[in-house]
Amino acid sequence: MTVSRSLLQARVLIDAEDEAARAHAKHGAHSMYYGGTSNDRRCSILTEEVGEVAKELNEAAYAALDLRRLRAELIQVAAMALTWAQAIDDREIQ
Repeated sequence: MTVSRSLLQARVLIDAEDEAARAHAKHGAHSMYYGGTSNDRRCSILTEEVGEVAKELNEAAYAALDLRRLRAELIQVAAMALTWAQAIDDREIQ
């Protein structure tokens, strides 16, 4: 199956990049990007964000699922995963 256009729309990628920049500005030397952050720490940060996605889904068992909040959490997961990948590309971290 082929897709005639990019699977990921620009808005999703822009939102993930904006979130990555926001997190980087907030956490500075402790952000996902900087080399002083170990891969173990990066995994913990990413796992925390995935946990927040799960929390949104769990809370939906008691109330209607808020797709805007779910999307926001998924964008945070994407931002952290992409920042980690960028750190690998830029620094070839081990």
